[in-house]
Amino acid sequence: MKIFAWTDLISDLLKIKEDSYQEFSQKLSPDNKVLGVRIPKVRKLALSYLKNCSQDELLLTPMSKEPYLEEKFCKAIFIARSKIDEKQRLIYIKEFLKSIDGWAICDGFCSELKSAKENQELYFSFVRKCFKTKSAPFTLRFACVMSLMYFCNQKYEDEIISFLDRINTKEYYVHMGVAWLIATLYTKNGPHILDKINEITLDDLTFNKAIQKITESNYISKEKKAEIRKLKRK
Repeated sequence: MKIFAWTDLISDLLKIKEDSYQEFSQKLSPDNKVLGVRIPKVRKLALSYLKNCSQDELLLTPMSKEPYLEEKFCKAIFIARSKIDEKQRLIYIKEFLKSIDGWAICDGFCSELKSAKENQELYFSFVRKCFKTKSAPFTLRFACVMSLMYFCNQKYEDEIISFLDRINTKEYYVHMGVAWLIATLYTKNGPHILDKINEITLDDLTFNKAIQKITESNYISKEKKAEIRKLKRK
């Protein structure tokens, strides 16, 4: 079995980076160090390491002090795809949240955590705690994105909405995450969602962004979109 080192992985990433994509990706994630490797290629490389290296080494070896976005995404895949007990996975998830400082790695990590589908009670218990954080905007966004990907059903609907009551949406990426979550709740569960949202304290800017995202959906008729637009707050 191959001995794992982050320097080797970074060297492999450098071999498949694209300068033009680096410029594009850097604009989307200005606060992150970006090599310029397309996500499908990052995923393929990370999965090859999972196949050929010790799982414990992949999970326990610290990343470099200032990791690249692609490096973080590899770590996210190691955590999400390793064959480990789900409670142990949540320990790694909690630790990895400390290194999330951008929307791309936050949302990408959530999309990889597909085991949440089969372990909803366990994962939603963790998401509850994330919603209750006060000073970590990307932990809040993580809670929003996990909810819209895995918990937008009637079972969790009321509790999710209660978490949005007075949530700090002054943080841009939280603001966008909440709007996206509300729009997903609406498209999956129905128009009554907006009535419930109006019963909590949510700022006008975030509510209006949610309305915009709802009307961008391809699942809603033009007539219904016209009605929804009238609900925008002034």
